[in-house]
Amino acid sequence: MKKEYHTLYLIPWHIGARGDMTLNAVHMARRLRAFLAEEAEEARSQFFKVLRLDCAGKEFLTIPARPEPGFVNRVLALLAKEDVGLVSSGGMPCFADPGGWLVRDLRSRGVDIAPMAGASSLTTLLTLSGFDWLEDPPTRRFSFTFFEETGPHDDFRETVGRRFEPVIVFLRARAFASCLKMMKDLAGQRPIAAFFDMTKPKPKFPYADQVRTMSANEWEAGVKKVRWEKVSDIALMIHPEAYRR
Repeated sequence: MKKEYHTLYLIPWHIGARGDMTLNAVHMARRLRAFLAEEAEEARSQFFKVLRLDCAGKEFLTIPARPEPGFVNRVLALLAKEDVGLVSSGGMPCFADPGGWLVRDLRSRGVDIAPMAGASSLTTLLTLSGFDWLEDPPTRRFSFTFFEETGPHDDFRETVGRRFEPVIVFLRARAFASCLKMMKDLAGQRPIAAFFDMTKPKPKFPYADQVRTMSANEWEAGVKKVRWEKVSDIALMIHPEAYRR
């Protein structure tokens, strides 16, 4: 029996080093004609810059941040004819990128969703952190949250207050000072590790792969020693209490 729809492929992208593109991702970028992305024109540009692909015959659609029935119908029309790729702007698709709602909707309609493994800022941070999950850690779990300067901050405060497990924070580099101010009382003396421009190439990114760890009080002085105009991305790990630096 012929299936009503073709497959939606979730295609990862590199997070800084172009060489981290997987063979599968490159193959799909070349094979498929239609793609969904956070920003259609930026995705088209990246296909040319990173993969040197001629995109004249390819179609790119921008994924709305919130569900739109009209967009779903447009994607279903494509899937009725061909396989489609949902490509990330960096790392894994639908994580800190729009598209989760679309995956959920399409799956409910019987569309096959095929994930592809690839680069991830979260797992890269965990690898680089030095936190040893096998060395009798105080916990076998961690929490993850975003920090947005404009709020709301209730969930952020609650998550940062989890003293006995690592807490990962994704934020914009320009928001570091305001994030630090909000964390000061919540984090106490727990070590806060800052991860700068993971996997990005030097010398363009002079702080690439640096990890600096200190308490919130120490960071008040430490933040002034960073040339923030040279920093593109940053993420944090608040270590649990009693963690050895």
